[in-house]
Amino acid sequence: MLSKTYHLKFPNLDAAQIAAPFVTETLGGAIPECKLSGLTILISKEGDISVNVFFGSMADLKNFEKTHGTFVETMKKTFLFKSTGFDGVCIFNFDASEDDAA
Repeated sequence: MLSKTYHLKFPNLDAAQIAAPFVTETLGGAIPECKLSGLTILISKEGDISVNVFFGSMADLKNFEKTHGTFVETMKKTFLFKSTGFDGVCIFNFDASEDDAA
């Protein structure tokens, strides 16, 4: 599984909370359009937003980059934050769902 990770560091929690809906709407809308295999968005009390986007194929990742790859640059026009990120290959992922727990 391929992944793209973004780390967005805002000045404080309030700023991150204001930006969070934009992140969730933009990337949530990419789920069916880009055939995302998974999406995790986390916010910390320090004002960081961490995003992990998972893809089943290189074609899906390239389609995501083509259609939504500029969302960080778009956000920088409105919000003040620093960003880092990387592309990677998932080497371990565990998710215990409620269905499996029964």
